[in-house]
Amino acid sequence: MVLFAAGLDVTDQNALAHRARQHEKLAAMGTLLASVAHELNNPLAVIMMEAEGLHEEWQDDVQAEPLQAILQAAERCMRIVRSFLTLARQHPPERQQIAFNTVVRGAMELLVYALQVDTITIDWQLAPALPLLWADPHQLQQVIVNLVTNAHYALREVPLPRRLTLFTRYDPVGNQIVLAVADNGPGIPPALQARLFEPFFTTKPPGVGTGLGLPLCRGIIEEHGGSISVESQPGQGAVFRVMLPVLTAESTGRALSSTDTSPSDTRIATTILIVDDEPGIVRALAHLLRRDGHTVDTAANGELALAKLQTQAYDLILCDLRMPKLDGPGLYQALRQQHPHLLRRVIFLTGDTLSEEARTFLEQSEVPRLSKPFHAVEVRQLVQQVLQKAGA
Repeated sequence: MVLFAAGLDVTDQNALAHRARQHEKLAAMGTLLASVAHELNNPLAVIMMEAEGLHEEWQDDVQAEPLQAILQAAERCMRIVRSFLTLARQHPPERQQIAFNTVVRGAMELLVYALQVDTITIDWQLAPALPLLWADPHQLQQVIVNLVTNAHYALREVPLPRRLTLFTRYDPVGNQIVLAVADNGPGIPPALQARLFEPFFTTKPPGVGTGLGLPLCRGIIEEHGGSISVESQPGQGAVFRVMLPVLTAESTGRALSSTDTSPSDTRIATTILIVDDEPGIVRALAHLLRRDGHTVDTAANGELALAKLQTQAYDLILCDLRMPKLDGPGLYQALRQQHPHLLRRVIFLTGDTLSEEARTFLEQSEVPRLSKPFHAVEVRQLVQQVLQKAGA
């Protein structure tokens, strides 16, 4: 039901009703996407870690090439899952200090060949010495890929010369970084510009566009506190402009994550307890950590973990958030009472759909976490960071 505010004319009321319907549509879609992502996260994490482990062992073997293909396919699936969660607004940014121009160049590495095939000239106008951003590089790369891919599609419709311009600069007044992706394509009619960021709206033919790319971009940029807009006239190309505030780790109050700092090259070998009810995750993590020289023990839930803690000392606990019998938060509270020295030696393994209660717990406890699916390097980095910080 939509309640109209007094004093609004019919046009304003229709606009409010339309926005409410779009919000409901996006919310329903988000629930579905988050459910799909939840089912994919655990098997994807297993595939990623097991394939990476085999690739490390067989780097010079004939099997290295097919393993690399598996890793690339799994990486693509992981990006799709994270796109779903971003669109569903259930996957918070995993931020680190980044050089934005490096992110732009990284995104373009994926697209340059296809642009060259269609005889599209790239005009690089990247400002030097931009301030560092506290942002999720993967999400921002996704925004750039989407915007450039849309421009590429539009440029196919016009004769040569075809030109794509990438422009970055720092705006000291607003303390923000500006990105512009411009093309000399056919342009966008004014009537369509207002709908470009609506879920499922697309100007592409059936089977080509999903209508999710630009809503995804807006969701990512707004999660970073920024904004995205479009300027275009028919026959005069289009400019998509992204504004990103320059934030620091201190100003966001973020807890330690897998990318906050770089671990030292010296690995600390310790005794680690993995607490997770997913056998594939446990096996893959145990295999990875044992290869690095750690002694590894496992438990399928919090109750079994507490029983092991009565007879065995551990330097680190990797714990799933959601488990039967006694979940991650329950185990953490038990540690607070029975083994308080271990509170700084816990890493949570989180899936996709976190309830408000779980989010509040993670923020208040400030326990570092790994979001499934994860890479082996992310596990190694965070394990070493926590051990070093705890003085192991």
